[in-house]
Amino acid sequence: MTRNTLILWPWLCLLALCFCPALFARTESGIGQLVDSIRLRYAPDGRTELFQVRVAVEGDTVRLGGVTTSAQAHDELLRLLRLRGWHPVDGLRLLPDTAALEGRTWGVVRLSVCNLHSRPDHSSEMLTQALLGMPVRVLQRDDWYRVQTPDGYIAWVHRAGVQPMTAQELSAWNRADKLVVTALFGLVYSLPDAGAQPVSDVVSGNRLELLGTAGGFYHVRYPDGRTGYLPLSAARPEAQWRQALVQDVPSILRTAHTLMGIPYLWAGTSAKGMDCSGFVRTVLLMHDIIIPRDASQQAYVGQRVDVASGFAGVQPGDLLFFGTPARDGRRERIVHVAIYLGGLRFIHAQGDVRLGSFDPADPLYDDFNLRRLLFAVRVLPFVGRLPQLNTTATNSFYAPVPAPLPW
Repeated sequence: MTRNTLILWPWLCLLALCFCPALFARTESGIGQLVDSIRLRYAPDGRTELFQVRVAVEGDTVRLGGVTTSAQAHDELLRLLRLRGWHPVDGLRLLPDTAALEGRTWGVVRLSVCNLHSRPDHSSEMLTQALLGMPVRVLQRDDWYRVQTPDGYIAWVHRAGVQPMTAQELSAWNRADKLVVTALFGLVYSLPDAGAQPVSDVVSGNRLELLGTAGGFYHVRYPDGRTGYLPLSAARPEAQWRQALVQDVPSILRTAHTLMGIPYLWAGTSAKGMDCSGFVRTVLLMHDIIIPRDASQQAYVGQRVDVASGFAGVQPGDLLFFGTPARDGRRERIVHVAIYLGGLRFIHAQGDVRLGSFDPADPLYDDFNLRRLLFAVRVLPFVGRLPQLNTTATNSFYAPVPAPLPW
């Protein structure tokens, strides 16, 4: 090798790494980049799709571990590793883990409000909540259950919160006559008597199997088989509730006002406490509308409405989004959401559920939120027209034959 070649060799290696992806992929860091690229393609939002891969390299062997909910991502990773000359040893588990779950890849929430966490640990961050009677997809068991809710959100729940079921058992639950709790709060009693021992509390949006009536009470059954009696004034049979359901703007805004004063709770999505996006989700669910869980997800469904030139194009019922605008090549960051009421007023969860205004002459004027307002989104006309804006009548988790979400 000549002296000039020796001088040029480091630069030739660098050029090879830059312009020869196959060579670059033969390094451990190249495998990491390959994993990241597949994750961005098949599971860009880790809240609704998992591609959590561990890699150990031993010579030409790549040992894979971790979990994924995407069969396509799993197969693509194996294909590309082999294409680049690696010998993969596949330990990447595809969820739901049907064998470990013994076929119970579904479940129904058995608590009035069930907290879901980032890890199988009560001390970990709470991510969201699920409601009594809500079907969930059970993905994994590790003392706790890793589940996916009907809005697509994936998190961990303590085993006491969910009754695991086979698809056939969930189908039977979905087909059964049920009640929808319409009162913000209530109690189920062991006997048809308000002085009897409570079985549990209930909150708005809970669902129970309807067995019959006894005096001034519904006779109900829980997904885990417990039975009790719920006052007639606290719920309606699901068929009647659905028939009387109104999804227009005035009705939804009236419902939003009934939650005034409910305390703010990070990750809350129930009448016991709610965060900003949980408030929006709870209001809409009370009208049988399922919307994505977080504000940063809700902001990208429906029709975007510009507010830079004022509020002339914003209509009551539109969602308002707040945060920091896009700059320096970075996307806008959504941190808050509210429901527009009209007349420059809005309702949102911040400290508690409260009103605010963009009018400096209004006693409710909120300069802080006006300064961070980004845009509005119109969602109501798109319910049933977009896959992530659906109802319990159309969501595949609630179907007589339950199925994974179509997105």
